[in-house]
Amino acid sequence: MRTLERAEEALGVLLFAGVCLLVLLGALSRTVGMPLIWSIDMAQMLFAWTAVLGADVALKRWQHIEIDILVRLFPPGVRHLLAMVWLLAIAAFLATLVWLGVKLTLLNLERELGDAGISYGWVTAAIPAGAALMLITVVGRLVGGLRRRDGALNLEGRDGMVL
Repeated sequence: MRTLERAEEALGVLLFAGVCLLVLLGALSRTVGMPLIWSIDMAQMLFAWTAVLGADVALKRWQHIEIDILVRLFPPGVRHLLAMVWLLAIAAFLATLVWLGVKLTLLNLERELGDAGISYGWVTAAIPAGAALMLITVVGRLVGGLRRRDGALNLEGRDGMVL
């Protein structure tokens, strides 16, 4: 799993650098009167993929926003149960995103992405791909939580808190 996370991080960095480069090239080319019309469309596509890769990396590190003021009041066993239920709800949502995202991508295969000359399906494919990556992460957390004997679920964020 660590290899997948590193690959996601590296690809995310490369894609984000591509977004920055394309926006810069687009701005410079407009400044000199020779606009690269496709540059912003390609940047949009790369940004969509960067966002979903970043969302999965953040999920792996449990760095998404969380309001846990009430959860902290419960004993570890109850927190574990609540976390498992929450992860199941997230998994159901992500599975729905995969299913509907594939349908959306198939609907957009014939549509062109602005003036880039490529299918808009490449943009919408980021939804099911990102949701699938996050679903793998959530299922891994669920399996890890079921294996724990001490009632804790490894959901460590930046503060090191374990539910």
